[in-house]
Amino acid sequence: MRQILYILLGLFLTIKVYCQSNYIDPTGTYELDSKTEKKGEDIFGYSGKIQVKKIKQDKIIMTFMICKGAPSYNSGSFVDTLDYNKNTVIYKTLDFDPSCLIKFDFNNKGIFVKETTNDLNSGCGFGHAVVADGFFKKTSSSEPLLKDPMTDEEIQ
Repeated sequence: MRQILYILLGLFLTIKVYCQSNYIDPTGTYELDSKTEKKGEDIFGYSGKIQVKKIKQDKIIMTFMICKGAPSYNSGSFVDTLDYNKNTVIYKTLDFDPSCLIKFDFNNKGIFVKETTNDLNSGCGFGHAVVADGFFKKTSSSEPLLKDPMTDEEIQ
């Protein structure tokens, strides 16, 4: 009986250490890794930026901005406090679009972002046909000075 308890305790500790060792500190700045093309004063192609500040092990503040580029420069953005669980964040916009869900999967190099919505033309409250998809490459692990993507005002 004692042997079984030791085995179970050992197994529990091994699993706990394994799970903790896979934790990725999300704090930092990330930029959309996509191709853009400059023609004159216009920039064609998607661009975007994410800033993350860890509040607790399982809670973050995130600023998110994505822009479709020329000719419309339609964009989408948000600032929110979100749950961080198993290196993943889920963002929902129940007020704008109940079908909206944006999943942020963190790894050591950045964040894979995937939006699902019933209408990609107006989903998640973003500008016309703006879709939050792609890989955002980590450009800094430093704690960012959080700024509202729309106003550039510092967030306290």
